[in-house]
Amino acid sequence: MSSGYRRGKHGSKERKWRWTDKTTNQSLPQSWADNGRIESPDNGEVKLYAIQWRAGLLLEWVVDTRTAKLLEGPLSEQPGIRTLYVTADGEHALVQEWEARETEGNWKPPKEFASVVAKRSDETDAVQDSDQDYYRRSVEDLYNL
Repeated sequence: MSSGYRRGKHGSKERKWRWTDKTTNQSLPQSWADNGRIESPDNGEVKLYAIQWRAGLLLEWVVDTRTAKLLEGPLSEQPGIRTLYVTADGEHALVQEWEARETEGNWKPPKEFASVVAKRSDETDAVQDSDQDYYRRSVEDLYNL
């Protein structure tokens, strides 16, 4: 979700989308789990299941690529959802942002929303032991595993 450009001899600038929270974490609706796209893992990839989401805004800024300092913006905004994906055993997780629609106070994922994603293990983060059981049960309940 970034469009990049370079300007000037003394530095690089890039347009980047930054997340701004509007709600707290919520359990993924069963309809999102049932109707979301399912990615098939390739060699070396693992399946991760969406279990939580939160609403927010994606704001586009011009950022200095050397310092990560915000230089200009926000240039534009769009509604978004941030989704927590976890492995079936609850031991690894990642967060992915999606553009969204907000209609009459309800948030809707995009048509291309994936309820199950396939990622390389090195793209995931280890989950704290204290959260693993909750994540594992959430996957079991939403996806009947």
